[in-house]
Amino acid sequence: MVCTAQKAADSDDASYLLSPFDRLAISVYGQDELNSEQRVSDQSTVSIPLLGEIFVGGLTVSGAQRAIETAFIEQRYLVKPVVTISIEEFSPKLVTVLGEVTEPGSIAIPEGRNGLPIQVAIAEAGGFTGAAQKNAVQVKLASTRAGEREASTVVVNVGDILNANSGEDAYIAGPDDIIFVPRRLF
Repeated sequence: MVCTAQKAADSDDASYLLSPFDRLAISVYGQDELNSEQRVSDQSTVSIPLLGEIFVGGLTVSGAQRAIETAFIEQRYLVKPVVTISIEEFSPKLVTVLGEVTEPGSIAIPEGRNGLPIQVAIAEAGGFTGAAQKNAVQVKLASTRAGEREASTVVVNVGDILNANSGEDAYIAGPDDIIFVPRRLF
């Protein structure tokens, strides 16, 4: 299903959301035996001593800290836990750009970012070719990103985004999204 261009839920300056394979240092103040360094699993969880698996994928660092603190309180292990999480290493994230661009391929999303503005991804792929249809760029959302949405593909008018006077909001392409620039019909 295709829907018209929409602004991504996470803006370019939004807080970073934890994702699988980020490497985290997790510490509980005054409880050295509960400290650990680990990667977020492919199921978006971390394993916390006493608690087991805690879901942290898609949460901010502070949200993940609160989730772990709440679990310690609810399971009555600690009364007032203070959990600190720091990201030791970000997982690699890519956006793929195909179709009418000069250099099709995968573009790395900078570390600590949730996505990449579509016009930046296209520029990183060498920009549009002369035959590109800029007003109907298709973005196939990654299955993890599409989630419960009805649409798995969105159509973005990149021409309007590039026109600074249009008022069109930037569209943020997320990890594993595929951007396809179609050929225009002459």
